[in-house]
Amino acid sequence: MTVTAPAYRTTARRHPGTLGAAGVTPRRPAATTGPFAPEPRATATVREWRGAADLARFAQLVPTTAQPETFQLQSRTARFGDFDATYMVHGPLRFEPVPANFGHPARTLRLLVVLDGEVSLRTAGAHATLGRRDGALLLGWAPVAYTASAPARVVVVDVPADHGVLGGLPDSAPFVAGSAETALLSALAAFVLDLLRQDADALTPAVRAQVTDSLDSLVSGVVSALAVSGGGEWDRRSQRMDAVRYIAAHYADPDLNPTTLATHLGISKRSLQRLFEGERLSVSQWIQAKRVDQVLLRLRDPRYASTSLEDLAVLTGFGSALGLRRAVQAATGKAPSAVRAEALTDAVALAG
Repeated sequence: MTVTAPAYRTTARRHPGTLGAAGVTPRRPAATTGPFAPEPRATATVREWRGAADLARFAQLVPTTAQPETFQLQSRTARFGDFDATYMVHGPLRFEPVPANFGHPARTLRLLVVLDGEVSLRTAGAHATLGRRDGALLLGWAPVAYTASAPARVVVVDVPADHGVLGGLPDSAPFVAGSAETALLSALAAFVLDLLRQDADALTPAVRAQVTDSLDSLVSGVVSALAVSGGGEWDRRSQRMDAVRYIAAHYADPDLNPTTLATHLGISKRSLQRLFEGERLSVSQWIQAKRVDQVLLRLRDPRYASTSLEDLAVLTGFGSALGLRRAVQAATGKAPSAVRAEALTDAVALAG
């Protein structure tokens, strides 16, 4: 890695297999479908763009320059929580430096890892060339040109910029590049590729949530690692993501609170609280929200239908059934038993 500073077709598939697999019948999506978003209600979406007509359509969504007669881009995308994970194979092309959020309707952050080939990122003040296993963090609302002079294979993960720990990223650096030595880049790419090979329909809600949590942790870890090179406000984000990752891994500990978390991170409680100032949630609210999310997943998962509230409280860090009941009631306006009953009713309705 080098860095210097100053015919569109789509198929929603239950199991993605490999790009270009036989037996796939392409179809055109609704006009509102972005090029890097899965089809509504689809487990995975495979798309293929090829030739001059497809280039014209694609460029309406993401401004793109390429040789019309040789233009080709194939992608496989699946959504896990807020994350759109995509494996993309394309020929020589250039995504123009238009702050269009990669075709998404909201401000979007993108993590990019190059699997094969070479990709160049350029802004008015910086340039980076990414080779195999190099990666970058890009802000979709900043003008960054993406150029590949030869065919390339890449993995990208798109996430709304206001997603939890990633919310409020600074605008001072349109992108931050990382080399293949950043081990988490390769880990993220391998994890995403494996996810896109799975039959997501076979995943229970709890398992799918665990997969999404793992993806969340990997994404925040990569952002944290790359943010160090961004300095300034990026460094503050890195510290906050360290705190959120610890919460995600230790929410089941009933002793987890701002004081114990600050001790683990080696900072004062006040310094920890300052990291979350101006954010959507405070430290205590992050801990509580994580526990509530986890207990609701289990209440809605048939595998936990016979698990007592006392045991669920232990699994999710509430410590007592009473604390669990109060938290569920506050979050949903319903008793835990009602949440379970609704989930069972919905499952029966879907099965029918």
